[in-house]
Amino acid sequence: MTTPAPRWAVLDGRRVPHEHATVHSSDLGLRRGFAVFEAFRVEQSVPLFLEDRLARLECSADAVGLPLPRGSDGVAADVRALVAANGPGMTGAHVLLTGGRSDDGVTFRAPTTVVTTLEVGPRATAPKGARLIAQQHTRQFPEAKTTNYLTLMRLASAMHAAGAIDVLYHDGVQVTECARSALAIVHDGTLVTRREGVLASVSMKQLLVVARKRMRVEERAITLEELRAADEVLSTGAVRGVAPIVAIDGRPVGDGAVGPHAQALFRAFGARVDGYVAARRE
Repeated sequence: MTTPAPRWAVLDGRRVPHEHATVHSSDLGLRRGFAVFEAFRVEQSVPLFLEDRLARLECSADAVGLPLPRGSDGVAADVRALVAANGPGMTGAHVLLTGGRSDDGVTFRAPTTVVTTLEVGPRATAPKGARLIAQQHTRQFPEAKTTNYLTLMRLASAMHAAGAIDVLYHDGVQVTECARSALAIVHDGTLVTRREGVLASVSMKQLLVVARKRMRVEERAITLEELRAADEVLSTGAVRGVAPIVAIDGRPVGDGAVGPHAQALFRAFGARVDGYVAARRE
């Protein structure tokens, strides 16, 4: 019987066994939700779009007032150490920055950085239609990727019952974003996605690069009325990449099938990921 390879993590810059990558019971990330994070794929030992991930981590930390020990260069070193320790079979990484231990539940002394492996399946080779459910909700700090996912967790049972992959947030008039992904619509050949008042999406940023070579792109607010009239809807995320949305709250998007723009953008996004990996392996 083959012994499983050890799984490693990096805790405050130190390599430790995965099961030892823990925080204290007084940690502000655990007690107060005072924490930000990043999660992303690793392909052929290359962390995808790491530069953008670390830049967003810095922005998230700054938005909530959480210092980033050793800066983004230190986190980058932790990620590379994690990849080297776990070998070529590693498929994803999770970077967590918490407020660290606190004596009074409010005052923080030294933030904690925990970098662990993330198990994700292979990247899809063909676009597959997905579903969303909608919920009126406004995130407290939309520009920060915090660990506060209470609304998503409260709706997890309803989401799974609907066969949905995510929850789409709106304010009653305008669409904002999904709980774990960015959103875009296609109307009359134009790709529209929101830029203000939402989390800056690394995957959407990469998608827009390839989309601008193929179609008109607008970055602006999207109304619920526009969403319902859209020819196509798609979401982007670190794990799923480009996901064509074929139904929202059980109502079909367009004709309820994966549209031609989503198919083309799925392929173009995949090619961009392949190019990123190839360039860094060289």
